[in-house]
Amino acid sequence: MNDPRPQAWQRAADEAQRLRSTRLRDLLLGDPTRPQRFSRDAAGLFADFSKQRIDAGALDAMLALARASEFERRRDALFAGEIVNPTEQRAALHCALRGVGGSAQIRAEVSAALDRMRRLATSLRSRSLHGFRRAPIQALVCIGIGGSDLGPRLVCDALAEADSFPVRFVANVDPDDLARELRGLDPATTAIAVVSKTFTTRETLANADAARGWLAAGGCPASEIGQHLIAVTAAPQAAVDWGVTQARVLPFWDWVGGRYSLWSSVGLGIAVALGPDRFDSLLDGAAQIDRHFLQAPLEQNLPATMGLVSVWNRSLLQLPALAVVPYAERLRLLPAYLQQLVMESNGKSATLRGTRVERPTAPIIWGASGTNAQHSFFQQLHQGPDVVPIDFIVAARSSANGDERHRILFANCLAQSAALALGRDADDPHRHFPGNRPSTTLVLPQLDAGSLGALIACYEHATFSASVLLDINPFDQFGVEYGKALAKSVEALLGEHDGPAPDPSTAALARRFIG
Repeated sequence: MNDPRPQAWQRAADEAQRLRSTRLRDLLLGDPTRPQRFSRDAAGLFADFSKQRIDAGALDAMLALARASEFERRRDALFAGEIVNPTEQRAALHCALRGVGGSAQIRAEVSAALDRMRRLATSLRSRSLHGFRRAPIQALVCIGIGGSDLGPRLVCDALAEADSFPVRFVANVDPDDLARELRGLDPATTAIAVVSKTFTTRETLANADAARGWLAAGGCPASEIGQHLIAVTAAPQAAVDWGVTQARVLPFWDWVGGRYSLWSSVGLGIAVALGPDRFDSLLDGAAQIDRHFLQAPLEQNLPATMGLVSVWNRSLLQLPALAVVPYAERLRLLPAYLQQLVMESNGKSATLRGTRVERPTAPIIWGASGTNAQHSFFQQLHQGPDVVPIDFIVAARSSANGDERHRILFANCLAQSAALALGRDADDPHRHFPGNRPSTTLVLPQLDAGSLGALIACYEHATFSASVLLDINPFDQFGVEYGKALAKSVEALLGEHDGPAPDPSTAALARRFIG
């Protein structure tokens, strides 16, 4: 049977070539119905794609490419718990953590594990857990890295209130990171949560060992140190061997990818800081998007459209980057979170069939919160020679009801997207704006747990949708593992002073450490 994908890719490439000579300004001003036809709505989120450099013909070609790539079958396999990560022979059932998809047995296991996490979170929040001096635990320090850190850190930073339980996060193996986060805390009233899927991550365990030493140096007897330790892991025996009591080990599973894990027990920090009810609201918002993604027709599917637009910009228009600019200071960590989600998932050069990819895959993700970003890198976005698509994210309503500053914020978001798209002609080249800079605007009703859960799930499914068109595996990360393996040999070189180096440059740099 002939593969329909090459023909579908060629059709999409022809559409991209046609649109290279079409200005976005003309698309916008020449069609008053465009905003309605190029928008999607789900779970209270509104996405406006009308400022993307795409028209009806190009979108039809991308939809045809999705169908030629068997989008519906691949999406259904994801929710059914089939092997969608063939290089590691695993399912990717993060949606089951939100109660959507998976078998009845998996949903029961998830429910039991999350209930256990909720009980521990409630105990911490009620100050009913005590440290070695019998004083209540007053703070939680979560030690992890990558997917074990970025998601919970983002959610806590976005939703924390003045009365939130104090939760701090440590990821970097740089000693200053742990030292800074422990500053001002009392070992007698601090709990340490070690979050590691395999419980072998070098940076995490090095920080965990240092934190355990901090507890001991603060007077905690060896026999009571377990009162202060919690583990979140898919390798419970390794956690117990390290010193965590069995009752304080919170499990999750190898079918939960790290960058998709905040919905699991990895979200302990969220449940502790914000409370189990708001953690559940986060899950509910994501579940609404799960059901939409699973059930909505491809033409009206919000996350799928985001994925198609990503492939259109990166693989067909050859635009290498995506700037993520949330007009919400509470979402300042979203660009960092999406860097891992998108670039670790789709930054691949091999197809599912084991051949080399024929076109670019993931964009380079970067960004910062608006309006701060306007006064740093927006000059480059407006007048630089490189075109960078942008995702604008803004909430219609603010937690500070009636504050004029939110109107200013929202106005700036809309004005920047318009200015980038339309440009401005001027005889003076220094004041000429070329325009034709594409963007998507995502509008949340308000920034709360439900809308944040929906937003994150949208990006998860958009990333998966892009991977389907690109025919790559978004669930492995061997590039990360190779660098970590090499670091072990270099670490030995620095310790032994005469070990083998992988190359002369590294050997010379190592001598700078040795002195």
